[in-house]
Amino acid sequence: MYEVNIMFQMNKLVTLTAILCFMALALSSLSMAQPSSSAKKAEFVVTKGAASSLLTVWFDHETLAFSPQDSNKVGVWHLWQTNNPSFYQVYSEAGYRIEFDRFASQDMQSVLDDLKQLISHGNFVDSHAINAKQFELASLESGLTVQQHMEQWSDYKTYDYADIGDNEADPMLGKLIQQGFIRAL
Repeated sequence: MYEVNIMFQMNKLVTLTAILCFMALALSSLSMAQPSSSAKKAEFVVTKGAASSLLTVWFDHETLAFSPQDSNKVGVWHLWQTNNPSFYQVYSEAGYRIEFDRFASQDMQSVLDDLKQLISHGNFVDSHAINAKQFELASLESGLTVQQHMEQWSDYKTYDYADIGDNEADPMLGKLIQQGFIRAL
């Protein structure tokens, strides 16, 4: 009887161990299946003297973007960490984006360099001064929702800045061009 009881206890222990191993594997598989994203969106209060405004900034490993307060335009750099990033101006409300040539992109290099100062080790800084303006982090979002928002920009109808004159028949494009382009923070 004693031997039967020991065998029964050992079977329970083996069964319990097998169940725990199965649960651990299932949980690790589940956590690996969850989509993760390094995309971040921040709003900064920008103060110069007595004037304040908001600046929205997005970034992930490939894209860095910004939009001043009350603007329907977003300045976007793709491959922003490389020596030759591509610069776009995105019009989210209209679903358009304009790609600039390398020379225009180089003109925007100082803005890109300023924006890079708001990022440190994969995160936004809490506070930073740039060109006599104080930038204070006001809000921060991260994750899949931010990533999906940024990915939408790639789906917009895209025009090359050099070819805009060839597309004057598109009334929306003409309207967007008249609004001008983002030139500074």
